Amino acid sequence: MNAFMRDLSRGAFTYAAPTVTILDRAMEIDRQYADLELGLVDASVAALAEELGVYRLATRDVRHFSAVRLLGGKSFELVVQPRRADRNP
Repeated sequence: MNAFMRDLSRGAFTYAAPTVTILDRAMEIDRQYADLELGLVDASVAALAEELGVYRLATRDVRHFSAVRLLGGKSFELVVQPRRADRNP
């Protein structure tokens, strides 16, 4: 978490608080994909990305974000960090 916070403070990531308009769009996306049970957080990420024109996401949540299509049918390009395999002694 410390590395993430340092990167955030140096501007490596975009941080944008959701507006009421983005939250309304998030709720629309959540309803549209009700069968996925996105929830407010994932739907807000999708709505914010749509608003900012950012379609490349670093996430392990491939199930949700690979299914979501934004306005105009645009899909996300997912950057997936694979989980490390458990090591047996």
